[in-house]
Amino acid sequence: MSAGVMMASKGKLYGSHLDAVARVGGQCRAIWNLLVAENAERYAAEGKFIFFYDMSAKISGLIKADPRLIGMPWRAAGATVRKLDRALRDCAKARGAARKGFPRFKRYRDRSDSFQFQARECAITPGRIRLPNIGWLRTRGLSVPDGAKAKVVTVTQEATGWHISVQYEAVPKLYAVPTEPAVGIDLGLKYLATLSDGARIEHPRLTRRSAKRIRRLSRERDRRQKDSVNRRRTVAKLGRAHRSIRNQRADAMHKATRKLVDTYSGFAVEDLSLRGLMRTRMAGSLADAGLGAFVRTLRYKSEWAGRSWHVHGRFQRSTGICPDCNHTGPKLGLSIRSWTCDSCGSVHDRDVAAARVILGGAVGQVLPEPAAAMPRKRGIADRGGGSAYAGPSCGGSPAKATFRKGQHGAMPVSTLYRSDKYRASPSQWGVESRRGFPVGRWAHCPGCGAFIRNTPQRRSCRTTPGSSPKC
Repeated sequence: MSAGVMMASKGKLYGSHLDAVARVGGQCRAIWNLLVAENAERYAAEGKFIFFYDMSAKISGLIKADPRLIGMPWRAAGATVRKLDRALRDCAKARGAARKGFPRFKRYRDRSDSFQFQARECAITPGRIRLPNIGWLRTRGLSVPDGAKAKVVTVTQEATGWHISVQYEAVPKLYAVPTEPAVGIDLGLKYLATLSDGARIEHPRLTRRSAKRIRRLSRERDRRQKDSVNRRRTVAKLGRAHRSIRNQRADAMHKATRKLVDTYSGFAVEDLSLRGLMRTRMAGSLADAGLGAFVRTLRYKSEWAGRSWHVHGRFQRSTGICPDCNHTGPKLGLSIRSWTCDSCGSVHDRDVAAARVILGGAVGQVLPEPAAAMPRKRGIADRGGGSAYAGPSCGGSPAKATFRKGQHGAMPVSTLYRSDKYRASPSQWGVESRRGFPVGRWAHCPGCGAFIRNTPQRRSCRTTPGSSPKC
């Protein structure tokens, strides 16, 4: 793959100029808090926000008026204003569940300051980096390949100190030639991932294994007096413990995903509503598993390696369907780990069968479903020797998929007219509306059987598109 992709590398900062780094981080925090307070006052008085251009015009006045901001890098201040502008726009424009709250004030005790520079203003060498208005600093763990085009340099404060990340554009690393075909992946909590060929990826359960130590450090922190040296030391220990869990989880994710990408030529995964699942009683186990990070890591590595990527629809069923005979059985409880197909008698493992169904559905093998079965968002219903796609617009089961007889014989409504110009959406093919009229754009006339244009404004009978009415 010769095209460049966006990548990033992260490392820790060392050196005698860390005090200057902390000073710039505090100045960016002060700029953020001043502008957040001004936006809150403006919104309370006029119901409006101050966005990027107005906030940028105020930076010079704030730096001159506040002695704490003397010597602040202009690029870092501009990046802070742009980040606040994005947060304000997310708060103002989004609606419903996607809406985000008003930006919060940043506190010194949070130890989470950050600022950015453009990479062209910095000098990056092996083991060292020079930041504007700060100077040279030593780095550990930061690796930018030769020939890469650096874009953005971000400095962040964590419990273990100051860290730096460099975003750059480069050619991705070469991956091994796959030895296995595409595979379906069923995500879960008992096993992190179950593959359609029977392989499984174990769940590391890092948070559960470290829960005793986290609880002990949390109790020790709560016993300490606020703003004391011992409390700061305990907070640092607790932060290092959480960072250790995060590093172990990231290491396990990268090893597992790299092995999958090197082995298989493609992947089919299910689209899970992780936001909804995090509202259930399994939220702690889901957060410990890191299913979202696993899918994201596997996806971008698949794109870099040129592997195929398929997604199984969120409302398409995968559990309880026999991958051998395509029979749809009843829903299975979480306690049922294996089941027997009522049609062919095959015994299936719950996760392996779901992974096989995900693989078959993602590559285009449509699974048949009896008309009397539970309605699904997508599927096919068999009637009169043919099959018609059944969508949710009918307000009932796939048994309402209708057939018309006309000049083309007995055919499903979904197959009557499928040119690229006049094709109806898949959710509208072969669906009978509550008023007894097909919902598709083109269908058969109930009277003469010719093609009709089915629109709310005009429903005329036409033998072909654009001809004169026939009946």
